Amino acid sequence: MAFGRSRSMRCAEMVALALVGACRMTPAPEPSAGAAGVPLENTAWTLAEVRGQPARAIGSGAGPTLRLDAAQTRASGDTGCNQYGGPYELSGTSLRLGPLVSTRRACVDEALNRQETAFLAALEEARSWRVDEGTLVLSGPSGPVARLVARR
Repeated sequence: MAFGRSRSMRCAEMVALALVGACRMTPAPEPSAGAAGVPLENTAWTLAEVRGQPARAIGSGAGPTLRLDAAQTRASGDTGCNQYGGPYELSGTSLRLGPLVSTRRACVDEALNRQETAFLAALEEARSWRVDEGTLVLSGPSGPVARLVARR
């Protein structure tokens, strides 16, 4: 009986060592990138469309923005009226943003207020992502909620 237990312990130790070795040899995953090679994370994205409506430009001539900081797993950007930020979770093509918080500056342009509300809601509704020809498409349970383009 003692011989059997000793042998099974040796087998278990060898299996454990083999698993540890396999884990050490597994390469780190590549950063998430779309088909066009534009990485999802650490890229400055500008809103092109939210819920099927073209984005309105803000003071600088560009639209609202999104940036996913891979080191901090933090989303941040500008809505056109306010700055926002919050955590995100990324796994393959699955993406969840939020909860997002934003500053509360008044925006005198009612159309920008509506766009800000729609954009922040779309970001929190997003459950998946893909990049098609340099355009980031964020989708929720019922389809695309926002399209953003990489800033050059």
